Amino acid sequence: MLKIILLTCLACTGLVWPLKASALDLQQCIARGLERNPQVKAYQLATREAGEAVNESLGAFLPTLTASFTETTLDNGSSPERDADFLSQDSQTLSVRLSQPLFTGFAGVAGYKRARHAQIYRNSELRYMQQQLVREVKVNYFDVLRTRQLVEKWQDSTRRLENQRKISAAWVEQELAPRLRLLEVEVELSNARQRLANAQAARAIAEAKLREWIVYPQDQPLELDAVPAIATAVPCDSAEECARKGLANRPELELARQNIQIARQDSTSILARNLPQASVDASWVDYNRSFDNNTINSEERDYYTVSLNVSIRPFQGGRNIAAWRRQQLAVQRLEQDLISRSNGIDTEVRTRFAQIEEARSRLENSAQGLAEAREAYNFAEQSTKLGVSSLNDLLSAEIRLTQAEINRIEAENALRQARVQLDYVVGVTD
Repeated sequence: MLKIILLTCLACTGLVWPLKASALDLQQCIARGLERNPQVKAYQLATREAGEAVNESLGAFLPTLTASFTETTLDNGSSPERDADFLSQDSQTLSVRLSQPLFTGFAGVAGYKRARHAQIYRNSELRYMQQQLVREVKVNYFDVLRTRQLVEKWQDSTRRLENQRKISAAWVEQELAPRLRLLEVEVELSNARQRLANAQAARAIAEAKLREWIVYPQDQPLELDAVPAIATAVPCDSAEECARKGLANRPELELARQNIQIARQDSTSILARNLPQASVDASWVDYNRSFDNNTINSEERDYYTVSLNVSIRPFQGGRNIAAWRRQQLAVQRLEQDLISRSNGIDTEVRTRFAQIEEARSRLENSAQGLAEAREAYNFAEQSTKLGVSSLNDLLSAEIRLTQAEINRIEAENALRQARVQLDYVVGVTD
């Protein structure tokens, strides 16, 4: 207990070093982004706004209550005035009115339906944003792993070339090899160091992007878990099945469909302008009037009224019919946009499915090439030490090994990225 108290006090005074952040795996990065990313939070607030808009639209069917109070003072100095309405007086009027709409030309119904479709639209927007975040987190997570692997490989290549430079320098010193071989190694070493610097810069950029998506502090080291295994299974067995899933799951299509429904409800609201409007009004009025002339009796009235109000505006200069036609054209335009989006998604899904097949083949070839390049380098290294092979053979083997290692890293990343993109276009969210 004493130890806990001391640690708490030291933490409050800032004398305790911050705990090292634990390594994050891919699923933890996704969960962190979905929880903390401000873009996702903004869309979540938008869905709540849409829910309140639905509640607001319900007010078109409910009664409204209005209360008003008026106090009037009239001062008339004309002595021959005989009309009581123009004599000096004070009056107070309190009125309360309750109005219940009976028929609003379907404008209220259209407004409610529009709000419901807008709510579905906002929910689909949130799902769309969440899918985008999952994709971007995966892309940048794998990009960070790729650039870190590249840094390691170029560091290994640099060490091998530095070792070759020592061997070459010894051979040149003993006149067993021309100086040209040493210069060739120096050139390749310089190239390797340049590629290492490029890889380190790419790593910093990839980490910065991942930090932005998952809202990770810039002053803390970004520790990632071990490289996940490459997912060999795909979410569907054929391009046709993937296309069907994409057309069923993509939130962009739901957004387009809801836009069409919203435009149709707007068209109904325009038609409602020419239809009758009916309401029932009930009011209570308390009226008091007193005169400055005491010979005139004061007035007090307390009465209720109930009225049925019906109104219609059948013609408004042709504006409504033009607005309705314009809205119908908007609906047709949105319908064509939906067809275009569907066709684009179908093409995108088939393209991503084909990229998966290409990435698999590329990975298999890179694995075979890497194994052969390692064997060739080991053989060349041993032969060079024994004096059987030349320095040029060892340098060539080193260049081929480094390229094979890079090809392997790029092929693994290409397959991971292709799987991420296929999951996104199909609508897979896990």
